[in-house]
Amino acid sequence: MKLVCEKYKESMDSEGAACRHPDDYCSTRSSCMIYFIEKERRRAEKTEKEKEAKDA
Repeated sequence: MKLVCEKYKESMDSEGAACRHPDDYCSTRSSCMIYFIEKERRRAEKTEKEKEAKDA
């Protein structure tokens, strides 16, 4: 699925979705699918690392 950054009008695939300007102010960030997907991916990676550390 293609996603489009509303601020910069950049398109990207949902598989590799990541905000290309995370330090810039963005009025649409609270409803941004790109930011949401990136945030969920980071959360899953963190959970996986914590699980691995706990199992070790």
